[in-house]
Amino acid sequence: MSVGLRSYAVAVAAVAGATVLAFALRGVLVGAVDLLFLAAVVIACGYGGRPPALLAAVLALIVSETVLGPPSVARAAVFAGIAVLTVSLYSRALETREQAEALARAREDLLRREQAARADAETAGRAKDEFLSTLSHELRTPLNALMGWVWWLRRGGLDADRQTRALETVERNTNALAQLIEDLLILSRIVTGRLRISLQEVDPAAIVTAAVTSLRSAAAAKSIDLGIVLDETGPIMADPDRLQQVVWNLLSNAIKFTPQKGRVDVTLRRADGHVVIEVRDSGQGISPALLPHIFDRFRPAAGRRASAGLGLGLSIVRHLVERHGGTVRAESAGDGHGATFAATLPLRAQPAADAPESAPTPRGPRLDGLRILVVEDDADARLLLKDSLEALGAVVQIATSVQDAVETFEREPPHVLVSDIRLPDDDGYTLLARVRAAEAASGRRTPAIALTAYPRVEDRARALEAGFAMHVPKPVAPDALAAVIAAVAGPGDALP
Repeated sequence: MSVGLRSYAVAVAAVAGATVLAFALRGVLVGAVDLLFLAAVVIACGYGGRPPALLAAVLALIVSETVLGPPSVARAAVFAGIAVLTVSLYSRALETREQAEALARAREDLLRREQAARADAETAGRAKDEFLSTLSHELRTPLNALMGWVWWLRRGGLDADRQTRALETVERNTNALAQLIEDLLILSRIVTGRLRISLQEVDPAAIVTAAVTSLRSAAAAKSIDLGIVLDETGPIMADPDRLQQVVWNLLSNAIKFTPQKGRVDVTLRRADGHVVIEVRDSGQGISPALLPHIFDRFRPAAGRRASAGLGLGLSIVRHLVERHGGTVRAESAGDGHGATFAATLPLRAQPAADAPESAPTPRGPRLDGLRILVVEDDADARLLLKDSLEALGAVVQIATSVQDAVETFEREPPHVLVSDIRLPDDDGYTLLARVRAAEAASGRRTPAIALTAYPRVEDRARALEAGFAMHVPKPVAPDALAAVIAAVAGPGDALP
């Protein structure tokens, strides 16, 4: 029986019960029989609401007028009025109670939400504080090594071995800072959904070899035996830069958590139509409780040790591998038993394109005879660029602002313009526009390179749209910058 029918059945039963009691107590309840029927109406209203109560009132009126006594219009009207008023008041009281209960529930729900939001805000605040603290640690640690060894190098009291070690330390920590900044930028692109993957046919063996080569000095500094086994897998479709970052992050993570004189092995193999890149270390291992969260963002070094990094590297690995349609997993027998990370990528190779009959010979990094205008407001960066490019054979002109650069350009036009984007009096885009306006009469178009600390994809697009031939993000090695300059310079751009 449905709830509605049950409510009406209760109304009928209440009136029937009142009728039985009225007959049984007729001699006692002289003139008060109507109270029994009003009670039946209240019962019907309390159980089913207004419609069953009105039905009970009608039935009670019929029974009292036709069965229990002589009909009386006045008595029937009074009973009907009292019954309707009782039903209305009782129904309103029920609705008020339900509204009060609903408001109480809503208040409790809002209170729970407010408490949950406060807890989330407190958690986010602690996470932010911990992140900033860890970021400060990760920045200060390599900077401390850089400042210390630079102080010794300036003193000039180091023997050949210590000088070599100092330079290796400076290079290693500089690379660490550059990688930290790159990880933060990639994370920003991941969070905002602007990370781009440019698939092309690549040789995974070459990418793994390049990553291993770049980290051999870091492994040697800890006397870690770094092994590599490369099976013939054939080419795959991948973004070479992103894939190299995957291997680099996995390998650097293994080296970081492997003790002195430990071992790290890198294996490339083919399995079931996939390419598997596996990195195994003999380091600290990972506890079973932390293993499921190994690739979570902001888990410092995957939870393997406190204050061991920002916890971005493995999270970036997972995202990049998944963007390639692959998977990544981690295995460890527990603390002190090392760890194994394996990235599995689909083997979707395409036939290699035929090589052209003749390919241009790449330009070397020498810049003999090239006149280069460098526009940079930072004194240290300016001096580094001048000394580095002159050491490679270039004739370097220096400017520190847009106005200074325009005047230098008009006085002696360079073969190549290398400019920062942010300058004290304006920006590199305005500088290039003024240079192009000055060149309009002669028809010359000097190649321009944007050398900037703004490395985002949209920054590169804006620089190229403004007319720069190349967008080079800082930091950049002198030989890499020289290669870019040589690539954009015209074949006849040289001094006699």
